[in-house]
Amino acid sequence: MISAREIVERAGVDVTSLIDQLAATAAAELGAVYRYTILTVHQLGFADEGLRQILKDIRDEDRRHFDALVGRIYELDGTLPEDIRQFLEGGTERPEGGSADAADPVAADPVAALAEEVRQAVHPYGGLCDLTAGRDQRTYLLARAIHDEKIEHVAWLEEFLGTGLPGRIHRGFRGRSPFLARLPAAPEGTEPPA
Repeated sequence: MISAREIVERAGVDVTSLIDQLAATAAAELGAVYRYTILTVHQLGFADEGLRQILKDIRDEDRRHFDALVGRIYELDGTLPEDIRQFLEGGTERPEGGSADAADPVAADPVAALAEEVRQAVHPYGGLCDLTAGRDQRTYLLARAIHDEKIEHVAWLEEFLGTGLPGRIHRGFRGRSPFLARLPAAPEGTEPPA
């Protein structure tokens, strides 16, 4: 039986590079889950319950993104380091000129800084879509679904700030990864080892 890696390679994608990009975005998602968990439980003078709930919902979706990305890495016969520190070092790059200082919640306007951090998280998925469009449908659909959910995260924060269109925040919708949930399940035998 032909492997997913072979199919993607035959379509002209550098699978090693693709796995590296998937691993970097997975590390960024895991870092975001950690960061938003800390922010939701920490005493934040600037945060009211509405913002805390938005951060919890983004955290929940980012955890699902991490799980889906790791699953795809293993489908492509990739692996991840067993040492979490080594793994997280791969996800420290900031896309397109973003800096760690710009996303620091201690900045003058921490909510706006968080919104900018979420905006920056959209960019890697556009790159993954460009890389896989027409050549690796499964990875393309995964990256597109996560990209669309990241756009929703931006909309939630912009609505909270009063700078976005109203009506984007729907009870029961946030935190459930609606775009990712529409994707077909991973084939048997491609899950990461337990």
